[in-house]
Amino acid sequence: MIVQAINNVCAKAPAGVDMYTDLLLSWVKYGVGVVIIAAGFISVGALVVGKLGSMSRAAQLGASGLIYAVLAAVGYVTIYGILSAIVGNC
Repeated sequence: MIVQAINNVCAKAPAGVDMYTDLLLSWVKYGVGVVIIAAGFISVGALVVGKLGSMSRAAQLGASGLIYAVLAAVGYVTIYGILSAIVGNC
C-alpha cells in the first residue's frame, strides 16, 4: 500500500452553483455588518436618550449594547480572518 500526500485540497461548489453561493455569502457578510452597525447606532441613541431624559435603565442598556456591538465587530473581523486563513484562496 502506497500512501501519497494530499496537497491543496480546496472545497469547491458544484458546477453552476458558484454564482448562488457567492451571492448568498455576500448577503450574509454584509447583512451581519449592517446589523452590527445598526446595533451600535441604536445603543448610542439609547445611551444619549437615557442620559438626557434621566432614565438610568435606558442609559445602562445603551452602554451595554454598545459594548456588545463593539465585541461583535471584533469577533466578526476575527472570525472572518481565521476562516480566510484556514480555507485560503484556491
